[in-house]
Amino acid sequence: MSEDRYLGSPPEDDGHGLPPAGGDEGNCGSGSGNGGSDDDGGGPSRKPPPPGVFRAADLMRLVERYMDEAGITKVYNAFLMAAEKHDGIFRADNVTPYITHPLEVAHNLAQLYLDEDTLCAALLHDVLEDTNCLRQEIADSFGETVAELVEGVTKLKRNDGLPTKQAVTIASYHKMMQAMTRDFRVVLIKLADRLHNMETLGNMPPEKRRRIAHETATTYVTLARRLGMNDIRRKLQWHSFQHLYAWRSQILQNALDQYLLDHEQEHQQIFDDIEQALQVAIPRSNTMRWEKNLFRVYEQCRRKRVSFRQQCNLLELSVQVGEVSECYQAMGIIHGMFKPRMGMVRDFIAAPRAFGFQALQTTVTAKSGQLIRFQIQTRDMFHMAQFGMASCWRYPDARSAQKAEYTQAVFKSWVERVKEFDSQAQNPDEFYADMQADMFQTEIYAYTPAGEVKEFPRGATLVDFAYAVHTEVGNHCVGALIDGRAMPLRSRIPNNMATIKVLTDDSARPQLIWLNFVKTSAASSAIRGWLRRHGELPLRGEREAGQKMAANIVVEVRDVKGMLRQITKCLDGLDVNIIDLKITGEGRSKQDAFTIQVDDSSHLQEVIRQLKHIPNVLNVIDMTK
Repeated sequence: MSEDRYLGSPPEDDGHGLPPAGGDEGNCGSGSGNGGSDDDGGGPSRKPPPPGVFRAADLMRLVERYMDEAGITKVYNAFLMAAEKHDGIFRADNVTPYITHPLEVAHNLAQLYLDEDTLCAALLHDVLEDTNCLRQEIADSFGETVAELVEGVTKLKRNDGLPTKQAVTIASYHKMMQAMTRDFRVVLIKLADRLHNMETLGNMPPEKRRRIAHETATTYVTLARRLGMNDIRRKLQWHSFQHLYAWRSQILQNALDQYLLDHEQEHQQIFDDIEQALQVAIPRSNTMRWEKNLFRVYEQCRRKRVSFRQQCNLLELSVQVGEVSECYQAMGIIHGMFKPRMGMVRDFIAAPRAFGFQALQTTVTAKSGQLIRFQIQTRDMFHMAQFGMASCWRYPDARSAQKAEYTQAVFKSWVERVKEFDSQAQNPDEFYADMQADMFQTEIYAYTPAGEVKEFPRGATLVDFAYAVHTEVGNHCVGALIDGRAMPLRSRIPNNMATIKVLTDDSARPQLIWLNFVKTSAASSAIRGWLRRHGELPLRGEREAGQKMAANIVVEVRDVKGMLRQITKCLDGLDVNIIDLKITGEGRSKQDAFTIQVDDSSHLQEVIRQLKHIPNVLNVIDMTK
């Protein structure tokens, strides 16, 4: 197929090889008279596109690298339909034809070598929402699969049932995830769409930029991470950061650039030394530097009170090798050259993370005092970590295909969980809450007695662990052993890679009060489902009968250094809120009077029992009236 064919102009072409167009959702575009989205803006004026605009010919040249003639023709015909439907519409700058947006979305996906149906849907993804095109027209021209994909990414519109922007957003997300359970390519199109929106968000008013950036950071970044698509996740994070905190992002970028310039020679020497050592032992190894993710750096500074300088001082390197055995060989070489930091070596090859990520990670200290974090992977693991489910198209060789089978198995188990959330949720709001909780940033790991690793957010409890093992285990759990020590169900999972054995009783059943302290969506969804089936869930929501109660306790202690810290740590582990504290007494004993919030009286009794086990606690008195 010649390039001339790609440059053929539909009716009323503006002479640039593309029809005039515009409009989009948070796509920074301007809507047509057919009901564009609330984020649309702009007008029908005709202006030439700016230089460097992505052309149809560029997309088709990329597609020709891997697609047969029939697929190429189908993609080009989809472009022609999209160009015709979006004719006369411009994006928010009133300069760029709208068709450039679907072209860029398709280009993002073509770089991953995705199939013709996905690219056709990417080119047509806005025609149902913003033009007079009907679903049947797409199905007749390109098949039912393309029509399903386009419908899956099409947003709902505001109406009596969806009166607010937030309601529309949540309902549209629910609809997209339902479509994802039938064909996961829906989410790939949506992520590529959102990426281009974020790249061109500067044309939007400040208030809309912040709203769209916040939605991206809280919803689409976590979705990309859950799919293992870390390349697009990092890009979305950076664009979100720039639009949410424009001044801060620029200040941090300038500070980072200056730090890297000041330490360029030192870092280059370390890089050269490790690259040379690895090349001698493992000739096919490849070493590269990671660029700092300033969004994550900022979050670490804000949440964990880690200074920006501390994070700059961490040099991050990636090592890729051919075989799994070479990963461990590379780690041995690194530990022979540098002093490893104890407790900072993690093996996610033997125990992969929940979303399929595999790597060896270690942090070491150079003689100069420079901290270095290494991530060691096979090339297949590296590709999977960057492109997730899409890597099976981008790297279709036999080894990658075998690796993709593992990733697909991980993904399928997550899809089943999404289906379960959908079946148990009574409305899109409940589904959205469960999904947001499910896509947490996992930070705590624990083992089952069989050696299977489980991941949890900080603050997750033993009830969360029980439901992570199996729904029926959670439904009948009565307690658990943490490294052999009996602990109550509301206890938090420790962050020390503990082995946890859940204790069950056939007569036990879920309790409404559990919804007050579980952290994972799997647990809360299963508990709600059981209570709803048995008529024990309050009509106005699961927390209606589970309000926190105030309690007053006095803890008599020996006046030993560190006692208050031990007490507050114990209360934190039992998910207790401290409202007030007064310390009285003289001499060798003190009385710490706490006003606390607990779930119920049984929770209070457990708190008292646990406090009495702390060394140098003499007595705990319940003063609650």
